[in-house]
Amino acid sequence: MIVMKKALSIVLWLVLMSAWPCASVRAEPEELTFAVGLALAPYNIPEKNCGIELDVVRESLAMKGYRIKTKYVPFARRIREIEQGEVDGVLTVNENSDLDVYLSDQHITCENVAVGLKKNNFRIEKVSDLKDKSILTFQNAKKYLGKEFVAAAEASPDYREISKQELQINLLYGDRVDVIVLDKLIFYYHKKNNKLVDTTQPIDIFYIFEKVPFCVGFVDKRVRDDFNEGLKKLRESGRYDEIVNQYILK
Repeated sequence: MIVMKKALSIVLWLVLMSAWPCASVRAEPEELTFAVGLALAPYNIPEKNCGIELDVVRESLAMKGYRIKTKYVPFARRIREIEQGEVDGVLTVNENSDLDVYLSDQHITCENVAVGLKKNNFRIEKVSDLKDKSILTFQNAKKYLGKEFVAAAEASPDYREISKQELQINLLYGDRVDVIVLDKLIFYYHKKNNKLVDTTQPIDIFYIFEKVPFCVGFVDKRVRDDFNEGLKKLRESGRYDEIVNQYILK
C-alpha cells in the first residue's frame, strides 16, 4: 500500500510539473483584420501601414491583447467586406455609414477648415464669407460640405478641386489662391512635410465647418468593448495626443 501511495505521488508530481510551464506561458495575441477605406494621410498611410487613426486603433487594441492586420479597400467596398465576413471590423465609420456593426466610442474627429495667409487680413466668420474668394479644395468637396458651401463655391470667382491635397499647400503659400479648404490635420501634416515653399508665413485658420466624429465598427461586441477600454486608457495616459502630434508637429 505504501509503495502504491508513493507511486501515485510521483505520478501526480510529474503531471503537475508538466502542466506548470503551460500555465506560465502567455497566450498569443488574437489577430484581427480591419478594412480601411479612407486612406488619407495623416489618418491612414498605406505605404507605411501607419497613421493617426491606425496607430490609435492598433495601440488601443494592443492594450487588451490583440494585434491587427489591415486590408485597404475602396471606400464603398467596406460593406461587402463586413457582410461576407472577410474582416473583423472597419475603420472610419459612424452612425451614417449604414453598416451592421457594433460602433465604438469616438476615436477620431475630422474638421474641415478654411486657411488663408494672414497678410490678406480676410474676415471669414461663416461659410458664405467664402463667396468672393478664390477657393482651392479637395475632390467632391461640394458633396460633403453642405449647401451653404455649394452656394459659396458657385459664387466664387475661381473655384477648383484637386485630388493631391499636398498641392493646396504650395498654392496657398505661393499666393496663388485666397483660401484653401481641407481637413485641419491634413493641412498640418502636409505643411510639416512640404519642402517646396516657405511655410513659415503666418496664416489664419477659419473654423466655419462642423466637426465630424468617427468610430470603429466591430463584428464582435466583446472586441468593441475591449477597444473602448483600451482607447480610454490611451487618452488618459497622454499617449493619444502623442500619436497625433508626431504626424503634424515639426
